[in-house]
Amino acid sequence: FFLAFISKISTFTHGLSINGKNVKTSNFGITESCNRRIAIQSSIVSTLAVIVNDPLQSLAANIDPSEAVVTKRVFFDVEIKEKKLGRIVIGLYGEVMPKLTENFEKLCEQNSYAGTTFYRVLPGLTIQGGAIGDPTGKTGKSAFGNPFEPDNYDIKHTKFGLVSAVRGLGGSVDSRFFINTKDDAGWADERYAVFGIVEEGLSIVKDIEKVNVQPPKNMPKVPVKIVLSGIVSPIPAGSTDSPVSNSRTDAPTPAGPTDAPVFGQTDTPVSAGPTSTPTS
Repeated sequence: FFLAFISKISTFTHGLSINGKNVKTSNFGITESCNRRIAIQSSIVSTLAVIVNDPLQSLAANIDPSEAVVTKRVFFDVEIKEKKLGRIVIGLYGEVMPKLTENFEKLCEQNSYAGTTFYRVLPGLTIQGGAIGDPTGKTGKSAFGNPFEPDNYDIKHTKFGLVSAVRGLGGSVDSRFFINTKDDAGWADERYAVFGIVEEGLSIVKDIEKVNVQPPKNMPKVPVKIVLSGIVSPIPAGSTDSPVSNSRTDAPTPAGPTDAPVFGQTDTPVSAGPTSTPTS
């Protein structure tokens, strides 16, 4: 691609003239158009060299999520049609994605997600939520005030339950996120930034995935709401604890730690209805 581009530039500049004529310099008979062509080619080659040698400019590193370290954990308490489902616990990949995880952590700690909904459900693909201040899901609000660029796109979408940032105009991110409901979602690699994974409550994610939706935007017909968000007990520095298993066959999890309000033990997940097929 780049060689073809350089070739096009060469063709364009070769025919460059001034007042209908190629103007030669006084030394060595080199035309001005040749000088310009050489300068442009040198500039392109130099730029490519920087991109190739600068890891910040290179393609994503393609990190397997099993290699990413969970540094903190947050939670959502979720209800469907005002009936409590339970708690989703999300581990955050703070080492790989420091700014994205800081944003998400602060929003959870401030309970900013309370009252927001899962505004789009695409069965077998994603459930999307976190649009603070906009129930339609078109915009959100970051903990830093303005949308910002994600740290990177390094972590691959290869696990059910991975949490990624929804992109706004220009690729910026805010409070919105989606939870991957497919083990292999390569379509999202290098386009969306993974910053965490659901460690507890995958059964709740599956219940949300089953709700009836209204096409064409696949908005749930009944509200699927986050009623409380917060921080789970910090992970000690240097801990080698591995994330909780996120097998798709996990059983519903207990209500969670005692440092925040919990759901009653008699509450049972609500039947969400038949799976709806997303429209194109």
